Amino acid sequence: PVVWCVAGEANLPYYLDKGFPYDDREQVKGWTQVARYLRETDPFHRPITIHPTGIGRLSARHAIDDVSLLDIDLLQTPHGRRDAVAPTVRTVRQSYADKPVLPVIDGEASYEMLFDSLPTEWTRRMFWLCMTNGAAGHTYGANGIWQCNRRGQPHGKSPHGGTYGTIPWDEAMDLPGSRQVGLGKKLFEQYHWWEFEPHPEWAAYATSGLTLDGCDWIWFPEGHPASDAPAAKRYFRRTITVPADARIKSASLRISADDRFAAWVNGRAIGNSDDKSESWRTPRQFDNFAPLLKPGANVIAIEAQNLPANGANPAGLIARLDARFENGQSLRVNTDADWRAASQPANGWNTGEFDDTAWPKAAIAARYGDPPWGDIDHTAEAEVFGPQSTGIPGGVRITYVPDPRAIVERGLDAKARYLPTLLDPATGDTNNLASIQADDHGDWTCPPPAGQGHDWVLTLERERPARQ
Repeated sequence: PVVWCVAGEANLPYYLDKGFPYDDREQVKGWTQVARYLRETDPFHRPITIHPTGIGRLSARHAIDDVSLLDIDLLQTPHGRRDAVAPTVRTVRQSYADKPVLPVIDGEASYEMLFDSLPTEWTRRMFWLCMTNGAAGHTYGANGIWQCNRRGQPHGKSPHGGTYGTIPWDEAMDLPGSRQVGLGKKLFEQYHWWEFEPHPEWAAYATSGLTLDGCDWIWFPEGHPASDAPAAKRYFRRTITVPADARIKSASLRISADDRFAAWVNGRAIGNSDDKSESWRTPRQFDNFAPLLKPGANVIAIEAQNLPANGANPAGLIARLDARFENGQSLRVNTDADWRAASQPANGWNTGEFDDTAWPKAAIAARYGDPPWGDIDHTAEAEVFGPQSTGIPGGVRITYVPDPRAIVERGLDAKARYLPTLLDPATGDTNNLASIQADDHGDWTCPPPAGQGHDWVLTLERERPARQ
């Protein structure tokens, strides 16, 4: 089963060309001639594609002068983390909807351990984002394998002087990402996955995303944290009061920290940043801690860490709490100068019993939207960071959920019953739930898997009536 990939980086010039990198249309012209030669001479009519570079449109359609020569639209999306989500989803959707219709495959998405640092999590996430948005397959890539790095004898630097890492192939072949992508493949192959179509309207988070507009970036009062701060952890607390007669309907906490954070409510952990290099440009929201709140005094505690950096190293924490009560009233708390801060933790510092009156008030480093952080709440991109669904209407749907938050499945048949299954895409563990029925509007709310603090997958199969 041979597929011709005519070129790698077909619209990229040689590394040492003047002005490198740029969109080299002369290269495209030449590779188009090669593709046409293959089409005319291959007696087996094998499928043909071409590999684009990450300049301009990230699609094979941009790397050839005659799209009719292509059988597969191969993509190259960014090797990134959360910053790669939006361009990946948009590129897959654009190619899926384009004419002429071609099967879409992302040929280079967040290679595992690229630069010896890109985490498995993002290799796994890119598989799910692509497959739930219309891709006809996916390419797993691992650093060390694509370079053929030998142990103690890596491939070395590219002509321009850069290197992609030294992990050897025999270590890279055991990285966990290939198994995790395989778990996703195993799930899709249980169904007529080739008949699946993306349906972004099928699912959404059960609670809307909070905005950080009006909040302050705060830090421990030391120097000028918006300009430079020590590479260290700092500790923050805020006591809030829930009315004695209030019945809590929902609670959400949205947080970002330059660079890492972990959060607690009344001493119970509710979540943290995704990984050791979590970008402060994309806040995280936690929605499932309402049962931890109680009438009277409650404590929100956050540990924030400023990682080492070359040159100026600003540090900050920004957050918003929004609690809704059954009577229609609400409680909103923003990061501001009323928070308490410390440079060192103490026993029980994140619990309600701890006395923080000796802690100084937090310093305001900047207002939301001001330098050095600017506007980080990209509400226009919220949809691509939310749940992604694909499947066959009236039959089966698979929803990938990037965060451990409850979702609402929409457009279900209110008269039918469905069999839900939860999948941990990192371990392959599954949990078959009891059959469910949507409400009169065709909606059903699904909480995230208990005790799982990362992405998750929901499969809904329409229950077939028992034979008489």
